[in-house]
Amino acid sequence: MEMQKAPVVAARPGAKRVSYRWPLISGVVTLVLAVALGTLIALRENGMPLSIDAEWMTELIENRAPVWDFLAIVMDSLGGGLVAILVLPVVISAALLLARRPWAAGYFLTASLLTGGLVQLLKTLFGRARPENVLTNLDFGSFPSGHVANAATMAVVLALLFPRVWVWVAGSVYTVLMMISRTYLGAHWLTDTVGALFLGIGVAVVLWAPVAARLDGEHALAGSRPARLSPVLRMLHARLIVEARLLEPTTRRRLQLVAAGLAGLGALCFTVILLSVLGRNGLTAIDAPVQEWLAAGRSSTLTAVMIGLAIVFGPIALPIILLVVTLTWGIVARHAWRPLVLATGMLTGVVLAQIIGRSVNRHRPPTELMLFGPDPSFSFPSGHVLGASDFVLLTAYLVLSRRWSTRGAVAGFGFAAVCIIAAAVSRVYLGYHWATDALASVSLSLLILGCVIAFDTWRASPVAGTADPVETADPVR
Repeated sequence: MEMQKAPVVAARPGAKRVSYRWPLISGVVTLVLAVALGTLIALRENGMPLSIDAEWMTELIENRAPVWDFLAIVMDSLGGGLVAILVLPVVISAALLLARRPWAAGYFLTASLLTGGLVQLLKTLFGRARPENVLTNLDFGSFPSGHVANAATMAVVLALLFPRVWVWVAGSVYTVLMMISRTYLGAHWLTDTVGALFLGIGVAVVLWAPVAARLDGEHALAGSRPARLSPVLRMLHARLIVEARLLEPTTRRRLQLVAAGLAGLGALCFTVILLSVLGRNGLTAIDAPVQEWLAAGRSSTLTAVMIGLAIVFGPIALPIILLVVTLTWGIVARHAWRPLVLATGMLTGVVLAQIIGRSVNRHRPPTELMLFGPDPSFSFPSGHVLGASDFVLLTAYLVLSRRWSTRGAVAGFGFAAVCIIAAAVSRVYLGYHWATDALASVSLSLLILGCVIAFDTWRASPVAGTADPVETADPVR
């Protein structure tokens, strides 16, 4: 039977021939090119950059602007630090293991680790000085770029594991953007990123060649994965993923329009606020007056209420509330799809807040205005407001979308609006955020809500007849 075949046996003839010669040779040649480029740079007198390096850097510096600074720093956060070293490798490897592709997971992890080790080795070996006018924090050594090498390795590995045109295109775009961002920030010379590109491609291809047949056969066998699921995995699939939700075409289109409208409105509002914050103009004109107005109305009773709200929507209490809600909902309901969507949406908000906050690095209001102890972290956006908005908006949608009524929608989303306003006012009142920080968080929540509605609607099944989709959907449990 096909399911009893080993990965090598199930591989296509073309994949079986890969391990013989040319991919391995081409990968080694690419690695040699990376080392040769580094050697050429190291042998230059006084470590002077190549002419193309100097010209490229001059052109980028002359065209720097706040919006490009932000985008480049976002790429910096994605390609380095915990995101690149821990989050992405763990998430991708775990996904491959869940897809029953252990060889693919091992290949990805090995390529990632080897690339990181070679980057540090070459940086120490060549010791190239960084450019001047740097806009981010850096470690030792300019050649090669670790961010670009990681991006190139990940792009090629995923493209080899999932041979689709869109995977190649997405990986190429991501790698090129990473190359541009590293030079724009002044973290690397252009040739540093080119050498890193050679290094990442070379590592991915060299490691792929000997196991290409196994990877291809594993991919072929994984296509029949549902038939191979154990009873435990089938139970988890039914519990976590399966949810009977039927939608008529008109209802589906209406929800898709709502999702697009919310996502578009959120993205537009956030962009306007972000540009105002980066340029220190526009909507930021309301920050000081709102802060002064709330500070003038402070009282001991009101301060106690605002501190209570800060605790409820804070980084300790809100995750506990989320855990209790999702676990209880998952246990009581016949499925855990909606609790899983709620938790995923909340986690997305946390990741976005960390990336954006560290990229913008906006200062909080003066410490003397803070009523609950000093906080030196970033101000934009407000994590409390983003968490509260995500929780109440996503919960309201996930509950009301299965048993819709106008009265329930008004009550549910009205309560959500009250919670969001209370969270936003408390953060500004207590002196930890500007008004635009809170508005930016609400904008991000609208964007996340739109994406959740779009994905949840896409996943639902159509109704062939004219039955009311509300009656055919599962009740909220």
